[in-house]
Amino acid sequence: MLNSDILARLACPVDGSEQLSWQVFRGTPDAIADAVIVCDACRAWFPVDDGIPDFLTGPLAYAEDRARFWQSHERELGKLGLTPDTPSAGGEAELQRAQQRHFDWYSQNEKQSYGEYERLPFWVAADGMAFARWRGLIRPRSWLLDVGCGPGRATARLIDLDIEILAFDVSKAMVRLAAERFRSSGAKARTVFMAADAMSFPVRSANLDYVMAYGVLHHVPDPPRVCREIHRVLQPGGLYLGSENSTSVFRGLFELLQKIRPQWYEEAGPEALFSARALEQSFAGTGMTLSTRTSVFLPPHFLNRLPAGAARALLGATDRIGTAIPFLRDNGGLILVEGTKSPPVPAPGAR
Repeated sequence: MLNSDILARLACPVDGSEQLSWQVFRGTPDAIADAVIVCDACRAWFPVDDGIPDFLTGPLAYAEDRARFWQSHERELGKLGLTPDTPSAGGEAELQRAQQRHFDWYSQNEKQSYGEYERLPFWVAADGMAFARWRGLIRPRSWLLDVGCGPGRATARLIDLDIEILAFDVSKAMVRLAAERFRSSGAKARTVFMAADAMSFPVRSANLDYVMAYGVLHHVPDPPRVCREIHRVLQPGGLYLGSENSTSVFRGLFELLQKIRPQWYEEAGPEALFSARALEQSFAGTGMTLSTRTSVFLPPHFLNRLPAGAARALLGATDRIGTAIPFLRDNGGLILVEGTKSPPVPAPGAR
């Protein structure tokens, strides 16, 4: 549940200011339902509706939602000196808007909902393998940011841990699904879902222990910018956990099979595939130290014909074989990355 401790970790996505104030309209400081968050520097305001902060700006903002919120709280907002205007942060809105529309559609449709996609045996197996290692890296009572959280697919793998999770997505339909999914789950992790744009995280600098971006960079218009944001919000020594589509030599076979029999519906950005070198270039100049490995050496089309348990067993076995063979080692269908933010270098003569 959103509370004042979480709000104190947030920042304005418009100008990056950490000078935020808020007024609660419904709820308590420990369980905020409806509120407004105001940037005291640029005076942009962001609604909190049913516990969900909405930091979307410009063309990405849901105009009807903001108008409805204004109508519900016009008197209180007016007393704060605010206007109905929608804040704008710039950016490549056309590409981001296409992603937003795609994931709004994917939240529920007649072809395949994201929930159905998430439950495919291939993804159950691949997700399970990735998080089996990552869960062991996450310390109790730490803070983690889930970038591009969708309906909480990656978050679900961590909710039994004693941690604090901030999660956001550009699709408000997905965020609402995620919030509802975990609202009555009895999860040990304390989780708050937000609507926000990956081009500008609404989070203070050097404030988090972990940032997870699970299948996100290949959707954004400017991956290096997102990588700089990941670096910015991590504390020194903090850890980035990510997964992306890999530049495998077998990619052509997968694309052919997808044309013949689609397993899911993708809306990739301008950089749809990543290699270890491409990830290093995206983080260039940040001081992040990256470690990568590839996974998945079988077509998802085959694994999806198996029960989830059998798919995971086969995926694990073929991964062990694939990573042991030099030619195959870097040609799995997914590339998994762990990145550490270097601590600051002491000034000469400092003790």
